[in-house]
Amino acid sequence: MGEREPLTVQELLDVRSLGLQAVVLPHPEIEVSGAHTSEIHEPGRWFDPGNIMLTTGLRLEAEQGRDQVVADLAAAVRRARVSALCFGLGIYFEQVPQELVEACRDAEVNLLTVARDVPFTHVEKYVNALGPVAEDYGMKRAMWLTNDLLDSIASDQPIASLIQRVAANCRGAAMLYEDTGKLVESSGDGPVHLVLQAITNHGVHYEKIAIGRWQVMYRTIVMRGRGYHLAIASRNEQVLAEVGDVLLDTTQKMLGAIKGLQHLDASRRRHENSQLLTSLQDGIEVSRELRYWELVKPFGFEAYQPVRSVAAVVLHDGSLGPRRVDMILASAQRAGVPLLFAENGRSNDIRAGFNALIPDTRQCIAWLGEQCENLAVGLGEASGSLSRIPELLRGAELAAKVALRDTEHQPGGEGLLLRADDLDPATWMLARIDSPLDRQRLVRFIAPLREEPELEDTLVAYLALDQDISRTASQLFVHQNTVRYRIKKAAELLGGNMAEARLVAGLYLSYERRIIDIRNRQRTGSN
Repeated sequence: MGEREPLTVQELLDVRSLGLQAVVLPHPEIEVSGAHTSEIHEPGRWFDPGNIMLTTGLRLEAEQGRDQVVADLAAAVRRARVSALCFGLGIYFEQVPQELVEACRDAEVNLLTVARDVPFTHVEKYVNALGPVAEDYGMKRAMWLTNDLLDSIASDQPIASLIQRVAANCRGAAMLYEDTGKLVESSGDGPVHLVLQAITNHGVHYEKIAIGRWQVMYRTIVMRGRGYHLAIASRNEQVLAEVGDVLLDTTQKMLGAIKGLQHLDASRRRHENSQLLTSLQDGIEVSRELRYWELVKPFGFEAYQPVRSVAAVVLHDGSLGPRRVDMILASAQRAGVPLLFAENGRSNDIRAGFNALIPDTRQCIAWLGEQCENLAVGLGEASGSLSRIPELLRGAELAAKVALRDTEHQPGGEGLLLRADDLDPATWMLARIDSPLDRQRLVRFIAPLREEPELEDTLVAYLALDQDISRTASQLFVHQNTVRYRIKKAAELLGGNMAEARLVAGLYLSYERRIIDIRNRQRTGSN
């Protein structure tokens, strides 16, 4: 059977079943060699001369910059010698945008509309059956769909753009759900909640279901260890029969590629984030501050805005874990908190935790306070000088050390945030004691009392209860005169008396841990 002669644009308009109407028709005599649905930005790359291009107007949804988009589209269609631009009504627009009408009129491009109730596939099949293009149309269509969907990667919101394009290509709706039921993205006016309910009821063994007038195809997929449901829906069963499998297969691969690129980008940014924080903690010269302020700006910091160093340690020898790190970073992003972050403690000699840098604002500090579960967190003093970061970090580490000491001995401790500027001098100085020699000096100072535990216990209680004889006697269930005798005897063993500030200071430093324990028990009412 010989090939039929190709029709002209005017002859296609005369085929009433195609539902075509002319809006701009400067060249009705142009022959039509093929038809294809696409939302791509540059049709000249994929269309043969004489093709007609069917579009739902997806690219025109945004009001901002529409004049330039339609001008570029009309010019590209003319360069590609596309016979006509066919605009589908009822998906994104009820009528052709006036900007597109004017652009096609200026470019002398044929502009037609496709009635809402006419599937694009009906027009495509009619046109593509006219000549040899029918033989390889299936292969070309798959290639066109793939390239159409590929354009979504360049979008600022690639997943949203991909789902929009999928919905346009099936002349219906597209949805992506997490396996928890949360809707990630959707496009079109399909029954979003009913589709999820049907998928949940049918499970992974079904891939095609009917919901009222809607025909639905779906796939359950796994990306980077997380499950998702991808669904497309159309009121025209023939559309899904022809493009459903190709759309789902291609979209699944595209989603995997997008997720991979997003993970790669996130990993790169996390590495840059960590490297920048490490450089600041190692110390920079004052002369290089301006350069480093420029480097931290992309992470949300404002130049010379006061910042605070953060040091966090996991309680009870636990691990931070990749999931906890992801949760902290995602939480900061959602809260709009600028953050430099570096995990530490991956070696045996360093305890698990992290260091960070945040702006000194109420919002940022409140956010940090919400992250303290199972963490001892120290917050350094505020400064607008990045060259002081090593000094600020030491303060944060001392505060974290005190927070760890105050929480870890308590079973089930929920974590604690301490500011370095809230630590009293004695606590600060004791937190700085690291060498065995320093600790031994404190032990030697109170060595004479170690042989007199009764005197020692009385003295510690006396100091913990603000040197109140009456409260001490009540606490120990002894007479007040007994307390006075023991305190005097203990002071004599140490070569002084309790009126000496030097002796009291030395005793507080030596017994600080026991004093704080007694005060905590008094505060909580425990014995």
